[in-house]
This record gives sequence, C-alpha cells and structure tokens, in this order.
Amino acid sequence: MKGRRPTPAYGALPRQSTARHVINLRALDGRRAGSSLREIAETLFANSPIPARDWRDHPLRHKARTTLRRAGRLVAGGYRDLLYYPGKAPR
Repeated sequence: MKGRRPTPAYGALPRQSTARHVINLRALDGRRAGSSLREIAETLFANSPIPARDWRDHPLRHKARTTLRRAGRLVAGGYRDLLYYPGKAPR
C-alpha cells in the first residue's frame, strides 16, 4: 500500500531470535554427536582456534554453556512457548 514495505506478520519471530534458536539447535546437535564444549564453541562462535591456556576462563566457554542450557530447555518443552509469541503461554 502506497509504496510501503509490508510489515512482518503478527507473531512472527524476529530475525535475531530465529538466528539464536538455530544456533541453539546446532549446539545441541553437536553435543549429541559427541563434540566437546570447546569444539562447539570454536565451531559456532570463534573465528580462530582457542588456545588451551585460555580455555578455562574464555568468554566463549560460558557462551557455549549458556547456549546448550537454553537448547536443553527448548527441547524439554520450551519450544511450545514459541507458539504463543509475542504473548505468554498459559500456565
């Protein structure tokens, strides 16, 4: 209408949320395939290998752990909440 771009449909997930869910599922697939936390972090988030001496306190280690936790919650039933976006699921 009048040269404007169409708006996203009501309830459509934002691109950032969609990208985050894709990363969550990729991390979970890697974990179930037997990859270590370090391999997952290097594959999904790092541009270069993480030195062994830095791994213990590396920010990507914490990011990978958080991603795996979030993915576990989604697979355990949290994905149903996506059906109610942007509202809240009834409890």
